[in-house]
Amino acid sequence: MLKKLLLIMPIFITLSYGELIKPVIQLSFEGGGDELVTIDHDYENDYTIDAGDGLSLEMGMSIDNPVANFETQLLIGYKFDSDSASNGDMTWSIIPISALGFIKVPYWRFGGGFTYHLSPELRSTFDNDRFTDEFNNALGGIVQIQYEPTDFFAVGLKGTFIEYELKSDPSKTASGNSLGLVLTIKFGGTRSRYR
Repeated sequence: MLKKLLLIMPIFITLSYGELIKPVIQLSFEGGGDELVTIDHDYENDYTIDAGDGLSLEMGMSIDNPVANFETQLLIGYKFDSDSASNGDMTWSIIPISALGFIKVPYWRFGGGFTYHLSPELRSTFDNDRFTDEFNNALGGIVQIQYEPTDFFAVGLKGTFIEYELKSDPSKTASGNSLGLVLTIKFGGTRSRYR
């Protein structure tokens, strides 16, 4: 009986608070940090990949507390930057997991939290030469400010503060600090607005 109750409880909580828990998608374009690699191009500008660079797509849930004007977000995603040349390509990729909290005032939200980056790696294939630089998982912080004209859409700035250690030699580190543009979209039914 106890096992059945524990299995049913999350469903009951989700249905009870359906207006407060919503699926969320977050898209951000970030840049900054230490240089990892520069790709030379013969007929165009060289391309540099820094440790904070990348396009990030994250999905998860938003938990709203309209009484306290506070929102919590739990997200997991994929962040990458890449470039190709005639003889190969290079990709920098990360799997970020983030827990964020926001104070909401009319049309704005301010907040931040923690992010944990899994499997940071720089992968290269040029001609027959292949290599992968793997970095240790890393814990960092996020600050975020967004303009929120509706309950379902917000746009603003995101700052990430993190450092990566090379797996093969932890004495070698790369700053992944970045600043970027972030877009958040929430899904679900209507709810009352505190404005």
